[in-house]
Amino acid sequence: MAENSFNGKVDEARDDSQNLSEEPTSDNTERQSWGKAIDFVITVLGLVVGFGNLWRFPYLCYQHGGGAFLVPYFLALLFIGLPIMGLEFCIGQYFQRGASISFYNICPLLSGVGYSMLTLCFLASIYYIIILVWALFYFFASFASPLPWTTCNNDWNTVNCFIRNISSDANDTGVSPSEEFYNRRVLDMSGDPNIAGPVKWELALLLLFAWLLVYFCIFKGIRWTGKVVYFTATFPYLVLFILLIRGLTLPGALQGVLYYVNVDGSKLRDLNAWRDAGTQIFYTLGAGFGTTLTMASYNKRGKNVLKDAIIIAVCNSLTSFFSGFVIFSMLGFMAYQQRAPISSVVTQGPGLIFIVYPAGLATLPGANFWALLFFFMLITIGIDTAFGIVEVMATGLMDMWPKVLREREMWLKLAICMVELLLGLTCITRGGIYVFQMFNLYSAGSALVVSVFLEIVTVSWFYGVDRFSRNIGYVTGKKVWIVWRICWLLISPGLTLVILIFGILNYAPLKYDGKPYPWWGDFVGWLMVALSLLCIVVRAIYLLFITKGSITERFTKLLVPPEDATELQMKRELYGSLAGGEKKAPYPNGYQKWGQLSGPVYESAI
Repeated sequence: MAENSFNGKVDEARDDSQNLSEEPTSDNTERQSWGKAIDFVITVLGLVVGFGNLWRFPYLCYQHGGGAFLVPYFLALLFIGLPIMGLEFCIGQYFQRGASISFYNICPLLSGVGYSMLTLCFLASIYYIIILVWALFYFFASFASPLPWTTCNNDWNTVNCFIRNISSDANDTGVSPSEEFYNRRVLDMSGDPNIAGPVKWELALLLLFAWLLVYFCIFKGIRWTGKVVYFTATFPYLVLFILLIRGLTLPGALQGVLYYVNVDGSKLRDLNAWRDAGTQIFYTLGAGFGTTLTMASYNKRGKNVLKDAIIIAVCNSLTSFFSGFVIFSMLGFMAYQQRAPISSVVTQGPGLIFIVYPAGLATLPGANFWALLFFFMLITIGIDTAFGIVEVMATGLMDMWPKVLREREMWLKLAICMVELLLGLTCITRGGIYVFQMFNLYSAGSALVVSVFLEIVTVSWFYGVDRFSRNIGYVTGKKVWIVWRICWLLISPGLTLVILIFGILNYAPLKYDGKPYPWWGDFVGWLMVALSLLCIVVRAIYLLFITKGSITERFTKLLVPPEDATELQMKRELYGSLAGGEKKAPYPNGYQKWGQLSGPVYESAI
């Protein structure tokens, strides 16, 4: 009886396999995969560990009560970060396609979510590469002796420049040489957002150099990238460890560390701390950009990506936590040297890296060596995130037109880098910092949270969390833990919606360094938000227009997934192996023996 039932399922699957969709979503053009399983883990870890771990996380800890911020942060990691990373890993692992195609297989009406992710990556890469350009500028400047941000007798300095006298108790006022170097030498910042000014040729050459570095890290495909990232992803940990040991030996370091871990319980009542914790999790894990989804799509089926999600998300958050000790030990030393409270030397955003850190490193013996080491670390941190974003865009385009673009992968990636290079020139004019800030706040703000929310809802509510869990069980041979399913269905979308609403209610017009933007600043910013959201709306309208039937029938067809060619293909492989007499399942973590297919694992997977 059981054998007849099993044979019936075999015949049914064979019949279904003859009806595999011929749409681009199931194109069988050869696609690369990771050379080794560890390549995927190292690459994604390098991708998610970026500049935000070094400046944004420590500043948020300072702003929201030191150690008190760790409570909402790790809760957000547990209930939002881990589930979303696991979800994106599973989408890529199962469909083995980038964001542009995967979401069509999940829910055609909301397939624009994948296009929205590509748009967010496109916008984010325009400004993210600029931080790498600044790091390159400082790296080359670190060869000069004395370091150029330690003196006030340079052409770019003003009469307000001063070097604090450590032995004096006088309350000196003015602008530090490190701040003038950043604002007047590196940026040559105009005094008003309305004044753009010319492109700075030095930064333009470094921008070209940065994009060449990115291109040559990815031009040969994902397997070449997997080898490059072994250095770029691991080297920063070595440098951070060296800087921590050096920082803890400095006078005042202990006060800085205590300031960092101090728990101010009253801060937990501030809803802004909980909102910032959730936003930081999105930012640091790359949720909603499709980056982790794309990297997982190059895995071979059978890999336990949910375990990988836990490992990578926890390692990323621990990196942020660890970097906090490095930064605050240095800030404690600077406060000791300046005879000032720590609160006066903490700066938000790029200023923490490009004003405070250079000033702190300049006080150390062998300052040039420490500066070179630190800024080289920033370059390695920034470059793997940058080429990961380009890989997402290239993969999305190649999956949409595989026969045309996959064999021209090198040229496609070169074209993407060239377009991003041209658009990035807007951020290296004298008014470029204002454009940079606009991209930073809007391209990864409300639009990103909306993208994450729709991503979770599309999978859990329209595709179905039970169906999705069966898909994952099919390729791993293991049942999906119920906690994952509860988070995907209720907790993660609920908390994401709360973050979105709270962010909208606390909206404020754009400013930089206290200077308000003209009307066009916020207008262009919201235009970027609208651009990513329109991808979802326009795609839905287009599919409703071309689908046949009444309006009700069109919605009905587009709200359910199309014929699951991925599952049918795996069934064909499974039963084809059975017909060929093989005794082992084709997926390493899958079913052990064909005679045991009627067990609970099989029932949960098919």
